[in-house]
Amino acid sequence: MRSKKITSLILSFLLCSAMLFSGCNLHVIEDPQESKSSSSPTHSSAAASSDKSSSTQQENSDQITPAVWKVSDADGNYIYMMGSIHAADDAIQNMPEYFESAFSKCDSLAVEADTTLSTSSLGASLDMFNQLSYSDDTKIYDHIPKETYDKMVEILKENNLYNPVYDSCTPAMWESLMEQVVITKSGLSALKGVDMTLINRAKKEKKNVLEVESMDFQLNLMKSFSDELYTMALSQYTEDGAIDQQVEALNELYDKWKKGTLDAKSVGVEVDEKTLEVSLTEEMKKLQEDYNNQMLVERNKGMADKAEEYMQSDSVVFFLVGAAHFYGDDGVLQLMKDRGCTVTQLSESDAESTDTEETNQKAA
Repeated sequence: MRSKKITSLILSFLLCSAMLFSGCNLHVIEDPQESKSSSSPTHSSAAASSDKSSSTQQENSDQITPAVWKVSDADGNYIYMMGSIHAADDAIQNMPEYFESAFSKCDSLAVEADTTLSTSSLGASLDMFNQLSYSDDTKIYDHIPKETYDKMVEILKENNLYNPVYDSCTPAMWESLMEQVVITKSGLSALKGVDMTLINRAKKEKKNVLEVESMDFQLNLMKSFSDELYTMALSQYTEDGAIDQQVEALNELYDKWKKGTLDAKSVGVEVDEKTLEVSLTEEMKKLQEDYNNQMLVERNKGMADKAEEYMQSDSVVFFLVGAAHFYGDDGVLQLMKDRGCTVTQLSESDAESTDTEETNQKAA
């Protein structure tokens, strides 16, 4: 089954665009998590009424430890970095102390794009929807194989997500719809994604929200991909058992993010070449290579440029972009090292010991 073997392509889409189009969907999926409390166990009323020992034990058992890095240059300028997962659950309300310490020191949060703007009003959602619709009289099934279209419609109907108006939408919208099926079945929520959660928190705490790219940039990028590339990507959702495999892959990805154990292979930027030789034709390998260059390699360079710019500014910046952008030889972390920066992964021992030191360094 090919869908299992080319998960890297789909995971890259999930990492980089799961929240991108969530505000565009005219048909709302009921969030399976909404019926539960939106607060973490350590902040619930039940926890509040328990004794201190029980609360501490509960906090420790629920603690997550995602990777956070401090990146410093030779002049003592620094920036904090963390990879985002665009679909999550309430676990991210219980971040470790080293994250809280770093985030509290930051004046600004830098993200790929402020995704809250696309869901802030009906007008914004409709504008995005129009950008993802064909301006001529063609339909989605004029651009991709009818068999792929029919199978996607079947899947969307099964998940109460199909609307005939989507037939006028480009493959980018359909890819987003299929992602939402995967996210919903995984028990996660795009509205609770790391980026969405931290953007809302930053605004509440009166921090500046900086856009490394912009929503328009990402929309134009997604619209630039060929029908052939989207045909390959969308077909991965329609094979027998493919949705279940994508659900499993997304949950594994999120679990590794929570534990801080993501690497180049788990985020799909490093793949098994032998597997590709078996599963992909030469045309498909060329499509994937072009996609990776546009979606990751070239964007990573731009992200490193922005990180360097933020690092040399007067404010302390927390840099949050999709996790796939950090790993591998072309990842942001390696690019920063190549530019002479020191990259240090934070741990609990860093939470308090560096607080005064970093404040003094930045003030100087």
